[in-house]
Amino acid sequence: MDVDGCLIDPNPDIIGIGIRISIYVLSLASPLISFFLHSTELSGSIESSLGATGLALLLTTVIQTALGGIALFHALCVLHLLGLVGISIRPKGQYPATVVRTTTLLVLYVVAVSGSLIYFIYVFANAPHFGNQPECNYETKYVLFGVDIQATNAVIRWIFVAIFAMLALGLVMWLVCMSGAACCLALDCGCGRSSSSDDRESELGADDGLYDGYAGSAHANAWSQFIRMLGQLGASIYMMVMLELIIQRNELLPNIADWTFGQVLAMMMLIGPLIESVSLLLGKVKMKPSDNSHGRGGGGGGFEAAVARGRFSMPER
Repeated sequence: MDVDGCLIDPNPDIIGIGIRISIYVLSLASPLISFFLHSTELSGSIESSLGATGLALLLTTVIQTALGGIALFHALCVLHLLGLVGISIRPKGQYPATVVRTTTLLVLYVVAVSGSLIYFIYVFANAPHFGNQPECNYETKYVLFGVDIQATNAVIRWIFVAIFAMLALGLVMWLVCMSGAACCLALDCGCGRSSSSDDRESELGADDGLYDGYAGSAHANAWSQFIRMLGQLGASIYMMVMLELIIQRNELLPNIADWTFGQVLAMMMLIGPLIESVSLLLGKVKMKPSDNSHGRGGGGGGFEAAVARGRFSMPER
C-alpha cells in the first residue's frame, strides 16, 4: 500500500485549538478550585460541565463515526479528550433523592460509560481499516510517554483492547455489587440496622476521645486532599502533553489552525465558569464596618438589613 505523503484532515471542530484550550482550562481548574477555594458549588459546577462535555463528545464521536466523518487519528485524540473531561451525569439542582431518580441516573451513567468502552474496543480492534481515511492509518502515530508508536501495531492495539475489556468487566462486577447492596437494603437483610441503646451509650462515651484526634485527623485529611489534587493535575497534564504530541507528530492538513464556529463557541462556554469564579471571589470580599453604618436608624442595619429581616415596607401616601 502506497501511503507516501498521506495527509490527515484534522477537522478543527474536533481537535481545534479553541476546543482544546477550553477543555484544558476546565480540567486544570477543577482540582485547583476544589483544593484552594474550598467551594463545593463552583467545583461541582465545573465537574458537571466537564462530565456533560464528555458525554456530548462521546455521542458526537459515535454519530460522526456512523456517518463516516471520523478517522483513526480523531478517535485517538477523542480518547485523550475523554480522559481529561470524563463522563458524568450529575444535575446541578438539589432535587429529592428518590429511588426512581437515582436509578435512572445510574442507568444512564452505566450506558454512557459502557458505550465509551465498547466504542474504543471497536476502534482498536479495527484500527487498520477504521474511519474515513483508512489509507492513512498505517502512518498514524500514537504517542505513549513521549514515544511514537504506530497506531495499527498489533501488540499495542490488542493491549488497549484487553485494557478496555477489563474495565468493562470491572463495570459489570461493580453493577453486581451495587445490585446486591440494593437488594440487601430493600429486603432489610440486617444491613445498616440501628444499634441498641447500650451501644449508643457506649458510643457517646467514646466521643470524648474524638476531640483529641480532631487536629491530627484534619491534618491528615488536608494532606490526602493535596495528594489527590497533585494526582489529578499530573494525570491531566500527561493527557494534554501526549495529545499535543500526537497532533504535532502526525502529518495533518494546515487547516488545523483554522478558527471555526465550533472553536469560538467552545471558548465562549468558559464564560459560565468564569462568572461563577468571579462571584465566589467577590463573595469573599468583606465590606468595611463603615460601609454598613450609613443610613442606620433606630432599628439598626440600614436598608439592606431591613430587607433581610423582612421588616421593610414602602411608606404610605
